[in-house]
Amino acid sequence: MTWLHRRIQSLEFRFAAMLTIVLGIFMLLGGCGLLLNNQLLTMVQSTRRIATLLDQHDKKDAQLRDFRIRVGALTRRVEQGGSVPAQRWHMLDASARAWLAASRVEDGGVPPDLVTAYDEELAAERQLLRTARDVIRRVSDRDSMKRTMPVFIAELHVLEGRRDAVHERLIRRLGWQTREVEALARRALVQMVLAGLLVVILVSGLILWLRNRIMRPLMNIVAAMRAMSAGLTLEPLCLGRRDELGELARGMDALARAAEERERIQRQVEYLAHHDPLTGLANRVVFERRLNAALQAGRRIALLAIDLDGFKGVNDTLGHATGDTMLRRASDLLAAAVGSGDTVARIGGDEFAIIHHLAPDEQDAEALVRRIYAIVANDPASPAVRMSIGVALSPRHGREADELQACADIALYRAKADGRHRARHYDAAMDEERRQRRWLAHELRDAGVRGELQLAFQPIADCRTRRIIGQEALARWTHPVLGPVSPDVFIAIAEEDGMIGEIGHRLLIEALIVARAWPREWMLAINLSPVQLRDPMLAMQMLATILDHGFDPRRVEVEVTEGVLIEQRETATANLCALRQAGVRIVMDDFGTGYSSLSSLQQFRFDKIKIDRSFTSGMDSHGPALSIVRASIGLGRSLNIPIVAEGVETEAQLATLRELGCDQIQGYLIGRPGVVQARAA
Repeated sequence: MTWLHRRIQSLEFRFAAMLTIVLGIFMLLGGCGLLLNNQLLTMVQSTRRIATLLDQHDKKDAQLRDFRIRVGALTRRVEQGGSVPAQRWHMLDASARAWLAASRVEDGGVPPDLVTAYDEELAAERQLLRTARDVIRRVSDRDSMKRTMPVFIAELHVLEGRRDAVHERLIRRLGWQTREVEALARRALVQMVLAGLLVVILVSGLILWLRNRIMRPLMNIVAAMRAMSAGLTLEPLCLGRRDELGELARGMDALARAAEERERIQRQVEYLAHHDPLTGLANRVVFERRLNAALQAGRRIALLAIDLDGFKGVNDTLGHATGDTMLRRASDLLAAAVGSGDTVARIGGDEFAIIHHLAPDEQDAEALVRRIYAIVANDPASPAVRMSIGVALSPRHGREADELQACADIALYRAKADGRHRARHYDAAMDEERRQRRWLAHELRDAGVRGELQLAFQPIADCRTRRIIGQEALARWTHPVLGPVSPDVFIAIAEEDGMIGEIGHRLLIEALIVARAWPREWMLAINLSPVQLRDPMLAMQMLATILDHGFDPRRVEVEVTEGVLIEQRETATANLCALRQAGVRIVMDDFGTGYSSLSSLQQFRFDKIKIDRSFTSGMDSHGPALSIVRASIGLGRSLNIPIVAEGVETEAQLATLRELGCDQIQGYLIGRPGVVQARAA
């Protein structure tokens, strides 16, 4: 059907259809002309037959008159007493007999309306001839002949009347047919004139159709091609047509649009080569080129390395659209703070940089930093933009681009370490701290082999009875030179340098070896880093390790922070689901300290919730902390999830938690973490 519809709309089909219609009309006109000519010819032939019949009738009338005269002359001679030779009577009788034999007229020569009159005339004629022969036979008897003559004369008068009627009808018929011939001739003439006019109209219409539907659109397409070749844009007027010209116009339009699209893409490529597509700021290429140009020219500049604080949490909890909006807002705020000669660039992700040209009386970029934070503070939009800034000065801190960028990054790292949303200028002490951190990372790589990494177990008790129900395995690092290193420090280093997976696996084995000697009702709680949960094979490897050491997975609890459901959510959720299906219980640690604890509870079915120690310790002096603990316990009760309170150190805290209905507790009141050195069994 589609092919047929396209075929009907084509110019070829329409032109052929129009020619067919024109030829059909010509044939119809020719047929009408032939029919009219046939009618005219038939009427002429009929008129000719009528004229022939009339001529024959007149000749026969003359013969009848001659016969009557001859019969009358001979009978008068007999009546007057004269004699007539018998031969003449015989000749007259022979004429009557012959006439009687040939007097029948064929119906084909007589019009239908004259047949009856002709029959009546023939009947009268026959009767007259029979009477005439009777008169001839009685010629010898004068008296009998006299009696018969009146009958002959009466019949003669009847015959003459009938013949006069037929003659009159033939005359009328001939006149009517003559008029019909004239009318048919006029109709033929009018039809010829109308046919000529119709032919002229059809040909003119075909010419106009060709001009409007083919020639003019072709000229328009030619004009569009010339305009396109000249670099202009002229849209053809027949884009909506469904025939060949429409296809040609659409093809040309597509070609023109493709050319425009190529030009647009070329302009966009050139723009993207120098600008960030999201914020419109200069990109890394332009930034490095301008930084190198400024340093090579020996100008005094301040390089600001800027990073948005908490951007990943906003991006993952509130959505990428909100994150993109925050990036655009941050770029607008930075652009509003700098001068006309400065360069604001987006380096990547949530990282920005500013090349600030120092004025002759300007020692550092402190004024620019204050202006940036003032503009950010006055921004009413939510969520609020918070940023850390590291500042390096040229030539004081470096004369090369890489050197200056490294100094700015070190200052940025210090700003984040000091609490975020603040600025720090580079100094040599920061570089020393950076080298110290790299040295710690190197030391941590061999700490497990040297036996420096150990496990400490802190008990977890039932809140109502204070009975021990399990212990949490905690990692500890005792360096031979530095002594104990805080877990917050070395765990962060292990995550950044990709060592957390290996360290976690080794500590899991040691924890399982120790836990095999516990009472069977005790559980083993271990902590998993969000970085570990990014590994798609984590759940399978953990379950294999647990089963290889003969430990029941139902006695294992995995403690995770809500951050695991923010970064690489699909992989983390798949690992947690696999562990939970095997019987491992999943615990949300540090509840209430992140971006969206309630959202995390909605996304995943946790088996236990641990209230952060900061809320437990604040119950005595801070009303809001007590309200948060009460709300958390109520939430767990409504979701049928056990609640564990961390950091319980006093009997008053325990009493409060019992009153609120807390399920389990953990803290110095129950027991401090004890270091245990495990040996492989």
